[in-house]
Amino acid sequence: MTAKRKQEILIALSILFALSSIGFSFDGKVFLWFWQRYPIIPILLLLFVFFALRFWLKLEIERQRQQIYSEYSQNIEPKEREDLKNLLSVREVEVLELITKGLSNKEIAEKLFISLSTVKTHINNIYKILEVKNRREAIDKMNEN
Repeated sequence: MTAKRKQEILIALSILFALSSIGFSFDGKVFLWFWQRYPIIPILLLLFVFFALRFWLKLEIERQRQQIYSEYSQNIEPKEREDLKNLLSVREVEVLELITKGLSNKEIAEKLFISLSTVKTHINNIYKILEVKNRREAIDKMNEN
């Protein structure tokens, strides 16, 4: 049973019990309010209504919290993915693209006309920014984006 359905049932029962606590009876001569004849019953019914409404509010707050969280996480994920590439410099993006093509450090250095140590520096920076430990993880992380 969903939370929304539970809330609907609780509200229906609360209304029913609240209305039954204010009922009246007729003994042939006089109308008596229900609470005049049996005061404990409407008190118990109203207590039930109070706790049912309290439980309903708790469910409603939880439902809204989940809705807000899901909307927030949907809005955040694309921004985080975009930010990964924005955090890398243009040269680091070039190096990462060549890594995804399977080139070695030496081949990347030759292709970009930079030294081997510069390639290694770029790769280390990429690993730190992407929070990965090796080429495979870096490729996987960029493919997720």
